[in-house]
Amino acid sequence: MIMTNALVKADPFALPSWRWDVAEQLCNQPGLKAVPEDQITRDALSYLKTGDRQKFPEIQTSYQIFKEDGLRRAELEPRILVGQSDSEIAGFCKLTPAVVQVYADLFFCVRDFPGGSDWKLKHAVGKPHFHGYQDHNLRQMWNWFGLTGQTEVLNWVIKSYHDELKPGDEPTLSVYLRPSASVDLRVQALIAELIPPILQPHNRWEQKFMFDSLSIRLMVTSEERDRALQKYKKDRVKYVYQYLTGQIKSQPPETKSHNTAPGSSESVFKKIQKSPRSLEPRGS
Repeated sequence: MIMTNALVKADPFALPSWRWDVAEQLCNQPGLKAVPEDQITRDALSYLKTGDRQKFPEIQTSYQIFKEDGLRRAELEPRILVGQSDSEIAGFCKLTPAVVQVYADLFFCVRDFPGGSDWKLKHAVGKPHFHGYQDHNLRQMWNWFGLTGQTEVLNWVIKSYHDELKPGDEPTLSVYLRPSASVDLRVQALIAELIPPILQPHNRWEQKFMFDSLSIRLMVTSEERDRALQKYKKDRVKYVYQYLTGQIKSQPPETKSHNTAPGSSESVFKKIQKSPRSLEPRGS
């Protein structure tokens, strides 16, 4: 039995490359007499049997992109996810629209599932979304941006990366965050917030950043908040860069105690920490 268009929609474990997988299955198991229902799958089967690159140049190029799993694939997939046309994607990725279409039909069949879905999240992003991104998870990060449906944000994130990328750089997330990077701090901060695992209740660094974030919200003036927020973003970027590259210290530095004015933001926050109910209306 082979996968079909009807079956794949009922199978949460089917991969986005399921049509290519069907072609490989039929090529490797000649005893199966099934005929693929899609022309692109039949072409892929012929390509696998004959190895005719001249007859199937788009399949050959798409297969190379898929197997290399490098920067070309990292950019191609999120642009498919976000809903850009084949012509638009071809312009960004320096490919032909025909190659984009073949890749989307054969190796990344997400257009069969309009809108966001858990299936797309599972297979296009996967574990990094829940357990944290590693330095090599650039494709998964960009795919997450593709799933948000925000084309302008995706374009901004990818362009910022290409502007920063130097000859010889590996396609890693740390390119965004390295100390010498000239990437917009807003992009850096956005990337940095997404990289660590969602839940880290015992991570003292995350506790520190949570404390800093709450403290900023309690500040009285916008000037004070803006200044503190800029520092927070820079500290966050530095921490996540060290996290990605294995340079993080085991514990955050101790905060030096200092006197605070009775009505200052910090004193208010400390009061909230000590007695959370002190600010609640009486009788509640």
